[in-house]
Amino acid sequence: MARRESPLTKLRKATGHTQESFADELHVDRRSVGRWESGKASPLSTMYPFLARALRISAKELIAVLDQTEVWAERGRTGGAPDAEVVSSRRLPTGSVDHVDELVAHLREQWHVLVRADNLLGPRRALAGVLEQLGVIEELLPVTQGTERGELVKLAAAYAESAAWLYEDSGQLGKSVGWIDRAMTWSHEADDRNMVAWTLFRRSQHASAGRDAQGTLGLAAAAGRETVGTGTPMYAAILQEQAHGHALAGDENLMNRMLDAAQKCAASETSGDARQGHGSFCTPPYLELKRAQYFVVLGNPARAIDLFESALPALPPVYRRDRGVAFSRLAQAHVAMNHPDQAAAFGRKALAIARSVGSIRTAQEVSRLGGQLRRHKRIPDVQALFDDLSVPA
Repeated sequence: MARRESPLTKLRKATGHTQESFADELHVDRRSVGRWESGKASPLSTMYPFLARALRISAKELIAVLDQTEVWAERGRTGGAPDAEVVSSRRLPTGSVDHVDELVAHLREQWHVLVRADNLLGPRRALAGVLEQLGVIEELLPVTQGTERGELVKLAAAYAESAAWLYEDSGQLGKSVGWIDRAMTWSHEADDRNMVAWTLFRRSQHASAGRDAQGTLGLAAAAGRETVGTGTPMYAAILQEQAHGHALAGDENLMNRMLDAAQKCAASETSGDARQGHGSFCTPPYLELKRAQYFVVLGNPARAIDLFESALPALPPVYRRDRGVAFSRLAQAHVAMNHPDQAAAFGRKALAIARSVGSIRTAQEVSRLGGQLRRHKRIPDVQALFDDLSVPA
């Protein structure tokens, strides 16, 4: 006789979700869902709000369902009632202070792995891992002190900033801002000036996304004052953001000067795992792609197209999402040049990458591109773009 389904499985099915669709909504692997439903593993507490929302229940009801699933699993293993300690184990601390140093080393290494996963696969795969590791860190923080706590808080800030970026790329700016605030708080607690600088840099990016030239320049300058050292990839990224502010202000000369200065301290790595620290993505090809983007902002799309076409082949393969962003911005340059067929062709390339990595931000850019090309719908390439946009991701 087939074994009855677990309480969590029944609830998931009642919402109309398959394991695959449920995993996609939570940004986790389907195997994780299977392990939760079978009672072989429990989700970390940081996943509770997302699980509760997906299952359309309260957090209190979710905890009850998880307890019921654990009871169901233990009965299947033993044929009897489970030990009370088994059911309550989900709420025990992750570890004790005697091995925090080993856990910090492990979590630091995992951060590099997740950065690379983000560059290759985007937020669809990386976000769940970042949230899981943040759950571990948040369980360890109350049981650590002194130097060990300081190192853990630094790591918490790095993971929180990663969560902020992944939420932003997923099109959830509100959550992104919240995680940046937490990253900034932890950075100050740890007295980590470079991390404080990086959170200010991220704030400047939010300002530039809103086309606020002076806000961009002010926050980027503040980041530059905080950062330790001026010959690092982090400093190159800050200079690049200052260039963005000058482009928004219409100053081509200062924009070019900032980018030229950034090239002198650009990152040299091609692995995509941030071994050179924050700003490791700021390689020479990346900076030239940014120069191309800013020439679009300045109203010089012809110059932008030349720069895009020369820089794109040099972009390291691991930066797949950045390639999708560049295709989207190149498409915008072709729109400005009244090249609808080429704009549509590059828009399709951008959309394919955006959907494969879960970059809602880039997919939204391509959707807006479609609106700009609507009057050219009879052109085959443009129609093909509209066909792609009409198919759900």
